[in-house]
Amino acid sequence: MIKLDRNRASVLAIDMQTRLVPAVEDGEVIAKRASLVLQWVQTLDAEIIVTEHCPNKLGATMFAIPSEARCLQKTAFSALDQHSVQVIAPADQVVVFGMETHVCVLQTVLDLVASGKQVFVVSDLSSSANRLDQQLAIVRMQSNGVIILSSEMLLTEWVRGAKDAGFESMLALVKELRS
Repeated sequence: MIKLDRNRASVLAIDMQTRLVPAVEDGEVIAKRASLVLQWVQTLDAEIIVTEHCPNKLGATMFAIPSEARCLQKTAFSALDQHSVQVIAPADQVVVFGMETHVCVLQTVLDLVASGKQVFVVSDLSSSANRLDQQLAIVRMQSNGVIILSSEMLLTEWVRGAKDAGFESMLALVKELRS
């Protein structure tokens, strides 16, 4: 069993772009939730990487990218086909979410696993145009050793307990995500 350790983790948000978000199932809701999670992890000094796939065609990221995040453009489905693993996932563990689950998320995640990273995919912050494609991608990732979690699992593992400095803000975010 592997538990997420924020001191060993970076966060990778994949291709949550203005022309892609409306084309995927629940895209608007997922993008809003992802934005809130990214803003929150930034307050706890997380290293954040955001990718944009062909931004000239799919637009920019749908939400304001956290100020400390690095935004990387790409034309390949897997971010590792154009950027090194140290750039895409600078920590031992990497939390991944984005669009589309069965294309860019899947291919990037499989490459991260092949490079030796411990990968955690946040299923409710990821989507595809077709629910079956997303479900099959999640199954395929799991069969390759990827840990699937929900946004609440991410938040509570990131904080770990009531004595953590981020506990109160985590509770507030959980309430907001549930509403």
